[in-house]
Order: sequence, then structure tokens, then C-alpha cells
Amino acid sequence: MFDFYPDYEYTFAAVQLVAFMLAMGAKLHLAQFKHVLRQPRSFLVALAGHLFVMPLVALAVSRLFQLEAGIAVGLILVAAMPGGTLAKIFTYFGHGNVALAIVLSVVSTLLTIVTVPLLLRLLTAGLAEDLDLPIETIIREVILFLLLPLGVSMLLCPRFPFLRELFATWGVRLGLVIVVIMVVGSLGSGRIEPGAYGWRAQFAIIVFCVLGQQLVQVPFYVMRWSRVDRMAAGMEATMRNMNLALLLYASLFAGNPHIGREVLFVILYHAAAAMVAGLPLALRHRRIHKREQRHSRTDSK
Repeated sequence: MFDFYPDYEYTFAAVQLVAFMLAMGAKLHLAQFKHVLRQPRSFLVALAGHLFVMPLVALAVSRLFQLEAGIAVGLILVAAMPGGTLAKIFTYFGHGNVALAIVLSVVSTLLTIVTVPLLLRLLTAGLAEDLDLPIETIIREVILFLLLPLGVSMLLCPRFPFLRELFATWGVRLGLVIVVIMVVGSLGSGRIEPGAYGWRAQFAIIVFCVLGQQLVQVPFYVMRWSRVDRMAAGMEATMRNMNLALLLYASLFAGNPHIGREVLFVILYHAAAAMVAGLPLALRHRRIHKREQRHSRTDSK
């Protein structure tokens, strides 16, 4: 029934990423970044967590659980991704520092031109003998399908206000619909078999997700920095840009008979695990925020 899907998988992946980037760009304003950049301490620490801690956690988990090459490559690919759109939604819901989350995403997204091919090349060495990473393809697709629509949306929306609501609303809706199509198509065409990789792979992905979330927040706990900054950093580490991961999978791994299915499995399983891991963090900070508000009202009386 879904035999046609593999022929269109790359197109679906590209369109959903462009849709999400148009939506994100519609909500970005330069003024949002001023406060974060004036006091860059939290930003720099959180960025270091994204660039160094998350990839090292992925590598450590891969070695600890002795994961198969495809699962390990998928985990490293996820770790190399910038923060995703849902991270901003959960940060907003939990009353975290949304501006910090946005700046982290934008900067880490810009850095993907360098970090994604570099991390994939360094951390996958020896994991799969037939893994060939076309660096030029990765750079081209990051620019074309991620940075370009983001920049176009940020440029056009202030000049044409009607586009802001159009991109923000329908970009997210279209992107979500296509992601659902990709999940259903992957399952229906036999591209992924959720039960084929056993409990070890699933548990490893969950450990990576939760451990990365907690480790990125450690400096904020130790230094007793802002709760809202800590929450934003943790959420960005938890929810990666799976849209970009799906595009790179479709471009680099979909045709690989040895590791393609495993890479896709990690991307989709992590997307679900990240939402489960992110919800308690958001709910906890939402409760803390309400308690802070009550104390503030009590003190003002």
C-alpha cells in the first residue's frame, strides 16, 4: 500500500523542514536577542553543552550499550542537531527563558554548517566501514532547506505583517502533517520496524535523552544561576531538530541497506522519547513559576 513512499521520502523531508523554518522565522525579532547577548553567560554555557556535552553523551551511550553501527550513527546524528521547534513551545509552557532558547537554536542552527559534518565524521569513524559522508551535500542542504527559509521568513514578515500569521500557523500545521505522513509511510512501507532492535536500543535512546538533559543543566545548578535559563538550556538539549535529522537521513542514509533503517528508527524514537522526557521538566518549572508568583504576591502585601 505504501510502496510509493520511498520514492518521495526526500521530498517530504525537505518540505517539512522548510515549513517549520518559515514558522520559526516568523516569530523571531532582533529585539529578543538583545538581553541574552548583553549577558551571554547562560547562552555560552548552554551552547557548550549542545556542542560538546550532547555528542560526547551519545558516544558514551553507544559504547556503554555496545550499540549496532546504525543505531550508534543515528544517535550521533541526533546529538549533532540544533534545538527543535517543540523545545521553544515546551519552554514557553514551562515559563522558561524563551529568548535564550531561540538564540540557542539560531546560533546552533547557523553552526550546523560546520558542526554536523565535523561531528559525523569524527564520531562515526570506525562505526560503519561503508559510511561515506558527502560533506558538500550536508552543507548545501543545511543552507538551502534550513538557513535560507529561516532568513527569508525573518526578512519578509516585518515588512509584510500578514505573512507572519500565515507562516507561523500554516507552516507548523503543514510541517506536522508531513511528519505524520513520513511516520505512517515509513511504517507502512517497512522502512522501520519498531520491535526489530530490542530493548537495549530503546533504553539507550532514553538514557541519552534524559542524561543529556540533566548534564546540560548541571552548571546552572552548581552556580545557582537563573531557573528560567536552566530550564531553556535543558529543554533545548532534550528536543533536537528532528526535521533536519529526517532530511539528512533521507539524503545520506535512506538508500543504505546496512544502517538506513536503524538511523531512521533512532530519529523517530528519539522524537517521541524527547517529548516524554521534556514534559516533566516543563510541568515542574510551571509549578515552580506559580509558586514564585504566589510568594511574590504575598510579599507585596
